[in-house]
Amino acid sequence: MTDSNPRHWVVVVSRDHARRGVEGGFIMANHGKKAPLARMSRGDGILVYSPTTTFPAGDPLRAVTFVGEVTGDAPEPSEVIPGGFRRAADLREVEPVPLAEIRDHLPASRIRFGCFEIDAADAEAIRQRVVPLGQ
Repeated sequence: MTDSNPRHWVVVVSRDHARRGVEGGFIMANHGKKAPLARMSRGDGILVYSPTTTFPAGDPLRAVTFVGEVTGDAPEPSEVIPGGFRRAADLREVEPVPLAEIRDHLPASRIRFGCFEIDAADAEAIRQRVVPLGQ
């Protein structure tokens, strides 16, 4: 059941790892931790912030690179990381939205936490800057 007041999450993931999630229809947070995914609900919004192009030693990117929403009802075991968890999600890659352009809406001090909630107004302000990939 979709919550009538969805929450909005920023998940910090390298772009290459986020692409794996798109292909598999899932999102992972904090290297497979269950707790961040358990706080999410079906219909919640997701913004993926990618500090780098690849993990662990990719080129700096520092941008929102994917947007989407949670589609699964609960975290489920992941085959990607033994003992890890994932959550079903519908994600779309977008043209990178640099942190410098959205700093007022994406608290850089919270990026180190790997997964965190932002308010609806900030999520909407970021989504307004999103351009589908290739346009």
